[in-house]
Amino acid sequence: MEPLLIGLLVFTTILTGVMAIARRNPEYQVVAARLTHIRQEHTSRAEVLALPFHRRAFIPLVASTARLMGKVIPPRSIDAVRSNLARAGQRYADPVAWVLLKWARAGLLGGAAYGAGALLHRPLPLQAVSAFAFAGLGYLWPELAIRRKIRQRQARIMRELPETLDLLTISVEAGLGLDQALEVVATRRPGPLAEEIRAYLEEVRLGGDRHNALRAIGSRTGLEELVSFTGALIQAMEFGVSIAKVLRIQASEVRTLRRQRIEERAMKTPIKMLFPIIFLILPAVFVVVGGPGLIRIYSEFIKPVGPARFGPPAVPGR
Repeated sequence: MEPLLIGLLVFTTILTGVMAIARRNPEYQVVAARLTHIRQEHTSRAEVLALPFHRRAFIPLVASTARLMGKVIPPRSIDAVRSNLARAGQRYADPVAWVLLKWARAGLLGGAAYGAGALLHRPLPLQAVSAFAFAGLGYLWPELAIRRKIRQRQARIMRELPETLDLLTISVEAGLGLDQALEVVATRRPGPLAEEIRAYLEEVRLGGDRHNALRAIGSRTGLEELVSFTGALIQAMEFGVSIAKVLRIQASEVRTLRRQRIEERAMKTPIKMLFPIIFLILPAVFVVVGGPGLIRIYSEFIKPVGPARFGPPAVPGR
């Protein structure tokens, strides 16, 4: 158990040192103090005491630790995590807290594996290897999970995009403005694409620039089709081109691109099926077809001939 205690002490010392070295920005302190004061004024003590214990004790601790760790994590990493969270549909998630939870998960799994090895009296190299393996699993699992969510969300947006553009085209041709047509689409078609449209409408209502809000739809989703669609809309609004024509052209182009992607996947299918056929199906076919013949060849030509099992019975007394 001594190596386990030494590892925990080293981890605690490093974490405490990093939190002590991290410095606060004076402007950030002022803003945080104002927000805390406003929150305390609008939240009564009875409402705070009515919250569950984990929300009163652990969530503030995690939030303060995330703020301190935000000073240590590079800004590029935070921006990349924020972009991935937005593409996965978690625009309001804190990227610093996500990174902190990922590292905490890796540390907990690695420490649990190391402690289990110490309790079972495994060799020290085996404990170290298992701890690093489980820590790597805990670190990579959130990355793989969020990438899977991004792919699933992008696939749903691609499925919804042609019908959404058709409804938007019909609404614009019926006499509605672009924002009113987008609001109609957002209310009548649920899904991730409608969520992105609602985010655009909220940003415009709050006074944001329409062009930047439209560009943000493509950047948040990471789809080239939406990037080209928003770019075409921006150009149409700048040059005074009919938006209905642009929408109809974009709808036909999106359908063409989706058909091309389906054809591309269909052409890749035989190559992907080649490896299961070679390693899974063909061995079973060889065993079923050639197995009886191989057994007969072995019994007739290869198996050594022993003493005859059947013969005339021995006469007693001879």
